[in-house]
Amino acid sequence: MSSQTYFGAQRWAKEQVSQSEVDPNAPQFLLKERHGWDDTHLLVHNREVMPTDEWEWFQQAVERLLNSEPAQYIVGSAPFYGRTFMVNHNVLIPEAETAELVDWVLEKMPSEPLKVLDLGTGSGVIGITLALERPAWEVTLSDVSTAALRVAQKNMENFELKLNLVKSDLFANLANEKYDLIVTNPPYIAMDATDMMDTAVLKFEPDLALFADENGLGFYHRLFKEAAEHLNLHGQLFGETGFDQEKSIQKLLKQVDSAAQIEPRHDVAGKMRMIHVWDFSNVGGN
Repeated sequence: MSSQTYFGAQRWAKEQVSQSEVDPNAPQFLLKERHGWDDTHLLVHNREVMPTDEWEWFQQAVERLLNSEPAQYIVGSAPFYGRTFMVNHNVLIPEAETAELVDWVLEKMPSEPLKVLDLGTGSGVIGITLALERPAWEVTLSDVSTAALRVAQKNMENFELKLNLVKSDLFANLANEKYDLIVTNPPYIAMDATDMMDTAVLKFEPDLALFADENGLGFYHRLFKEAAEHLNLHGQLFGETGFDQEKSIQKLLKQVDSAAQIEPRHDVAGKMRMIHVWDFSNVGGN
């Protein structure tokens, strides 16, 4: 039987991470996510003795933190939009910018029935959140990664949803489908931008979901060329982008489709991180 209390375990962990780059709140996050506790519940349990197997797990988990592994991967879950989603190394950890993208979509689009595609869904957080926030929307989740779709499937089941899941490289397996709304958080990081990235991201998050050719715009180049064929009349596209792509992504769109309109949006830190595109040439056409 362990003699370590939850309070003592947290104090030990704080000492372990104090001289590292690990978020000092990460050890508490591990405990809260493992038990489904909030701050108050963690405080209530502080003086309780931690079971031996949990103390052993916690020590190993802190070692993993010190090896730069994200806490969300260690516990296998991450909060997003007030809900908890399963995550693993096959999908990205949802970030605040993605929640801002969801906010923007919900703000701009009507709540009436729409046919929606979450393109490159990963863990499914965008599409599942939209389906939960707008029950009238018919949402499809697609991804090129079979492993990512397994995670999305699990998350969908956890929220008791029945959404369409499609394995597809862009629109390859969605050839005859048209949507009122396409939302995407695609790979958009340039192949040579690794020196600007966190060690944790480089070591543990999936390259397939991070990097794109053409200086990070390869995915968007393909998407802009094909979007009109897969949008209904008045169809809209929303996507997350790199903070340094404001001018380059607008230039790319005009090169591919001079009729299309684009609105960039900045995040809370003032950096351009999202785009809204509409009026593609021949949108809704055959």
